[in-house]
Amino acid sequence: MDPSKLKVSKLRVLCDGNRLSGEVVVPPDPRGVVLLLHGLPSAQHPAHPDDLGYSGVAHTFADHGYAAAWFDMRGKDGKGFFSLEGWVRDARAALDSARTGDGLASLPLALVGASAGGAIAVQAARRGAPVKAIVLWAAPAEWVSISKDPRESVRRISEMTGMPIAPDVIEDPSGWHAEFPMNSVEKAVTVVRVPILVVHSLDDDIVPVAHADRIVAAAPNAECRLLEGQGHQLRRSSEAIQTSLDWLGRRLR
Repeated sequence: MDPSKLKVSKLRVLCDGNRLSGEVVVPPDPRGVVLLLHGLPSAQHPAHPDDLGYSGVAHTFADHGYAAAWFDMRGKDGKGFFSLEGWVRDARAALDSARTGDGLASLPLALVGASAGGAIAVQAARRGAPVKAIVLWAAPAEWVSISKDPRESVRRISEMTGMPIAPDVIEDPSGWHAEFPMNSVEKAVTVVRVPILVVHSLDDDIVPVAHADRIVAAAPNAECRLLEGQGHQLRRSSEAIQTSLDWLGRRLR
C-alpha cells in the first residue's frame, strides 16, 4: 500500500496514573483493529539493526488493511513499575484508546501478543475484552523465567528486562510473584472461546515449542502453526506475520 495513504497518529493510554504512549496506523477503509502486545524487554541484548520494532509490524498490518496499534506497557519505557496485573490493565485501557478513531469502534478487534504479551492478550479476553480473535507468537504455557522464590524472581526480572519494580514489591514480593501463576496462559485459555492461533518456531531457545502444544491442548478453539528457523522474536519473522495475516483474514469479517 502507498505509505502516503496510511494515517499515523499517537496512541495515548492513561492507566493507573501512568501515561503510556504508542502509535496507531490506519489504512483507508480498515477491515478490523489489531492491538499488538509486546513481551518482556531484554536489557542484555540490544535491538538488531534491521529490527523496526512494533511500529514496523503495525505498518505491515496496516498495509494489509488493518488499523494496527502498539504501545509500551508500564515499566518498559520507564513509566510506572512492572507487574503482570498492571500490564493486563494497560492492555484493556489501550484497547479503548485504539478504538476511539473515526469509524474504528464498530470494527472487529484482534489481539496479537508476543511471548509474555500473549499471556496478557489471553487474560484481557478472559476478563471480557470484546475481541474476535487472538494470535499468540511464541507464548509460554507457563512462566519460564520465574523462580519459585519471590525475591529471586524480582532479581531475575529486574536484571533481564531492566524494568523498574515498585519499592513495596522489593520489600515484600509475595503478591507480585503470585501474579505469574495466576496469569498462566495454559490455565486461562480453557475459558476463552474466541479463535486462537498459536504460532511458534521449532528452534525457539527461550520458550520451548512444547509450550505451543500445551496451549493448543488446553484451549477449546485453537490452531497451531509451527515454523522452522524463526527463533523467538516472531515480530521479526515475515513468515510468522504473513501466517497471522492469512489467518486473521478468515476470522475478522
